[in-house]
Amino acid sequence: MANETATDSGFFHIECAEVLDISGVAEFHARCLEALETQQNVMLNASQVDRVDTATLQVLGAFIQDVNTQQQTVQWEAPSEPLCQSAALLGLSEILCLPIMAEKQ
Repeated sequence: MANETATDSGFFHIECAEVLDISGVAEFHARCLEALETQQNVMLNASQVDRVDTATLQVLGAFIQDVNTQQQTVQWEAPSEPLCQSAALLGLSEILCLPIMAEKQ
């Protein structure tokens, strides 16, 4: 689902898989909890995401709220267009701190 590595830059990196769906949401949630435990800021690389479902977006929303509560930060590294569009369709762009994608004509 995702791979993570802690780095010297002070960020805990999570590499998001191409497909973020309910079949891997438990593993993704576990990695998010691991990131919280490090008390480092988090960098989510979502450049490869082609598909994301509502369950994963809900986990991401809760994760970002927990990070903010712990006074950590989350930064997106190149969030993919499908991720941004899915979040926008559900009205979650602001909660997930993702850019709002313009509607395609």
